[in-house]
Amino acid sequence: MDPGTQTQFMNLTRITSYFSILSMVLFQSCSDGNLDISSFEFEETVNVCGSYTLYRLSTDGQKEALIVTLTAQQIRQDEDPVIPVQVSSNGLYTVTDRVFNDKVTSDYFCSTIPPVEPIVVTNWEGVSGFILVENRPLYEEDGITIEAWEHIIVLNDVVLESGEAKLIFNDTFLYGTFTTSPEL
Repeated sequence: MDPGTQTQFMNLTRITSYFSILSMVLFQSCSDGNLDISSFEFEETVNVCGSYTLYRLSTDGQKEALIVTLTAQQIRQDEDPVIPVQVSSNGLYTVTDRVFNDKVTSDYFCSTIPPVEPIVVTNWEGVSGFILVENRPLYEEDGITIEAWEHIIVLNDVVLESGEAKLIFNDTFLYGTFTTSPEL
């Protein structure tokens, strides 16, 4: 075998080896947890309690909620870029998926002290990943007056855990969009 062909063969062997190792790692580390617990089919509406607690309810009897908490640093009324924030289980920026034993309402999310019912059956807490926010003005017909602000929320590579089980939002997941009235 001439030296050029030998080098090509070695490079091809090396690439094949890397691909094989990568494939094994991906297939071995891919644990989607117990997906039959969470439906991940939510209504399009993003509900807001207070200023920074957002939640979407499941389409299946509203017994599941995907909850995101942010701060005034993300939900604001200007067009400056918002720095993505890292998800944590006990910080200011959280992503939680809760499965309940019965239909959940806004009272659960908007009360100072949440009611004891419905009971949380499974609680998936975000342990890593990022929340991205884009704030855009919505103009009246004159093109000058701002009639509302649109807030677009995206989850990026978020990992949720419940006990030993994990749910992974690979890449990006459009959490949703909601609007706020302009401040005077």
